[in-house]
Amino acid sequence: MTDRTLYVTTPIYYVNDVPHVGHAYTTIAADALTRARRLQGRDAFMLTGTDEHGQNIERIAREKGIPAQRHCDEISAVFRRLWERLDIRYDRFIRTTDVLHKRGVLKLWDRLVRAQTADGQDAVYRATYAGWYCPRCEAFKDEDELKQPGNVCPDHERTCEWTEEENFFFRLSAYAAWLRTEITSDRILIRPDVRRNEVLAVLDQGLKDFSVSRARVKWGIPVPEQPDHVLYVWVDALSNYVTALGYADDAPEYRKYWAGDGERMHLIGKEIIRFHCLYWPAMLHAAGLPVPNRFFAHGWLTKDAKKLSKTTGNVIDPDALVDRLGSDVVRYFFLREGSFGQDWDFTDAAFVGRYNADLANDLGNLVSRALTMVRNYCGGRVPRTNERSDPSPRGDAVFEKYETLDFSGALAEIWALVSQLNQRIVTFEPWVVAKDPSRRQELDSFLYTVLERVRQVAVFISPVMPRATSRIFRMLGLPEADPRPEDLAWGRLEPGTSLGTIEPLFPRVEKAAPAAASAQTKENTVSETPAPSPAPAPAAAGDKIDIADF
Repeated sequence: MTDRTLYVTTPIYYVNDVPHVGHAYTTIAADALTRARRLQGRDAFMLTGTDEHGQNIERIAREKGIPAQRHCDEISAVFRRLWERLDIRYDRFIRTTDVLHKRGVLKLWDRLVRAQTADGQDAVYRATYAGWYCPRCEAFKDEDELKQPGNVCPDHERTCEWTEEENFFFRLSAYAAWLRTEITSDRILIRPDVRRNEVLAVLDQGLKDFSVSRARVKWGIPVPEQPDHVLYVWVDALSNYVTALGYADDAPEYRKYWAGDGERMHLIGKEIIRFHCLYWPAMLHAAGLPVPNRFFAHGWLTKDAKKLSKTTGNVIDPDALVDRLGSDVVRYFFLREGSFGQDWDFTDAAFVGRYNADLANDLGNLVSRALTMVRNYCGGRVPRTNERSDPSPRGDAVFEKYETLDFSGALAEIWALVSQLNQRIVTFEPWVVAKDPSRRQELDSFLYTVLERVRQVAVFISPVMPRATSRIFRMLGLPEADPRPEDLAWGRLEPGTSLGTIEPLFPRVEKAAPAAASAQTKENTVSETPAPSPAPAPAAAGDKIDIADF
């Protein structure tokens, strides 16, 4: 682990429709990684945004009877609202209709049209393209990609159009050897390994030059050399990763996060690896700019073992999930339930089941038990202790897994600590020890350890569940500010500090009625304060405790 800066990006999302769960999945992961880096005292910058040009946007706006720019403004705003609901803390939101972006794209284009390959050919050239074109994909299709009869696009189930037009092309084929060397040496690091192997397989098949302009599309950035063409997505949209940092003006953020010796990392879905891992680095290399040095392609989600589809109604609405159980729960479930690099299946039963098991029973129970015992046995103040060292640190393992985007593994490490603490409470039996005045110091030391462990758990989960962290901090009598690197250290709780009001962290929910949001759990901001629990009643036998202690 180094002190290198991290620049992490999501794909910019196409504004043909409102955000879906796949968009949320990638963006939550990018936010969690950024927060984890900052929690270690390291410099990180997160970018997301929207892709707003192209033939589909023209068509949709025309069908709605509104200007294309207005359509883009409306859908882009929906993305930003969802990110706010999911507590996504991006540093910049780029739109391809921004003036800053257009200026940066034209600067990059100027370098590309002046670039030459190693054998002296122009990197960008004019040629006529003839082939089957899908207006919905906004892409030409090889015949072996199409369904027959009828030359049907396999993605949109629509007949493609035979099209011939003169375009500008990028000479991708000239950069195949360079790309192979960079990828096999891991200077361009692609993970998981299965995605790296897929990219190398594409290289084995041979690279074809690709079109970087469109004559039939009007909603885009005009090509300076031929204004009746617009720059196609490979130049326009992909360039956002540098234009957002102020590439047009060689801004300080561009020099720091892209031109500097840091991590330039793209989080992407596995369906766009070819364009990001081959097209984009080759264009940057041709233009003489630094290239991305880390890619991570996550898998796909299905629902109830079926492909997500608006047509069939098999969808996962991220807004509805937030309405139901709150942003923390959505963030936790999507990063805990499946391995980030692999496909996995969403079911409502798993969503509610993991909430009740992991959050209500495990974490929620631990926080409630620890705070209630301190209230009952220590007057609601942090007890004194002689223990000033961390007896079993777990933070290194947690952050190692965050770094490799093994979010499920990082959370499993934290939950192992949660389970350990719950078990230690059962084994130590504080409700028994509290009856023996001679064991007062032993009881205080134990309760301090448990309370401090709860605080550390809150710090460890903060990249994934920032709201839960704030609420635990408030109950511990701490400020609700974001955890800082120094908060990872043992012993931050000051003896004598008054605890805050104890409230349910994650109340249990019923598995029925998935469409309805529980008033008690919505947004996980329970405002009701539970009635004070009575003092523990004498136990009838050594193995029984009062419900308040439990």
